[in-house]
Amino acid sequence: MGLLEDKALVEAALFVAGRPLSLKELSKALGIKSLEYLEKLIELIAAEYAERKSAIEVVRVLEDKYVMQVKQEYSQRVIHLMPKPDLRTGELKTLALIAYLQPVEQSKIIKLRGSQAYEHIKRLVEMGLIYAEPYERTKLLGTTKKFAELYGFPENDPVLIKEAFKKVVNAEYSDLMAKLEGKGEEKEEEAPSD
Repeated sequence: MGLLEDKALVEAALFVAGRPLSLKELSKALGIKSLEYLEKLIELIAAEYAERKSAIEVVRVLEDKYVMQVKQEYSQRVIHLMPKPDLRTGELKTLALIAYLQPVEQSKIIKLRGSQAYEHIKRLVEMGLIYAEPYERTKLLGTTKKFAELYGFPENDPVLIKEAFKKVVNAEYSDLMAKLEGKGEEKEEEAPSD
């Protein structure tokens, strides 16, 4: 195959995968032996999308993986069109709080989200989206590489993830944020029940 055909094949693979792919995965799936050549093809594709000022981008995530995704500035405007994730609303809210507050004590999440968060946390750990390690009399929670990969972060960096979730969490949980910052502690409120 020629350069144009190889580039088109790589672009098609990144598009249909819907998840980050490593150079080795792409090489094996597409029969392109040279990893350097494959990387150059990906760089060409990424440059073309950038040059067109496309809403789509091809970015490197988690070491040697590449993903085709919607740019962050457009994703919030079209997120409602995406297929529904395998998580229920309550689990997503718990995951968002963990991502925003990480590393965070499980007891704090339970206090903010209510006892149903125990089940949410269990499911999120089973899915590999968060870790839960023993810490004093509770557990310490945070996101994993799998979380970063699925949600398009270049690495599992808590600072980067917190910044990305800041607006979402502040909008969704203004009452909880007030609690976290020590405001509104006079009134004990019921934890949300979703």
